[in-house]
Amino acid sequence: MVIASKPTVLDPVEEPIVEPSVLAPRLDTLHGKVVGLYSNDKLNATKLLDMCEDLLHERFDLKGVVRGKYSSGRIMRRTEWEDVERCDAIILTHGD
Repeated sequence: MVIASKPTVLDPVEEPIVEPSVLAPRLDTLHGKVVGLYSNDKLNATKLLDMCEDLLHERFDLKGVVRGKYSSGRIMRRTEWEDVERCDAIILTHGD
């Protein structure tokens, strides 16, 4: 006769690791600035960025615009952000 052992219940919940951070200082204007427009490349994300870019050009005298893509499914390394070092401000779209 085999005696069944009591099952072990595992708790997969882990306490989050919270690292304090400091927000970047707010820009006083976008005039003369380079704005990064990054898309997660999902449905309508790029279309939304196109609309944002049109509005930004209407309202501000931008120095330039950088376009790129990002992954919304993971934290990207700084080296994966194309031309991010050229940007004074960044706008991300998350299309779905």
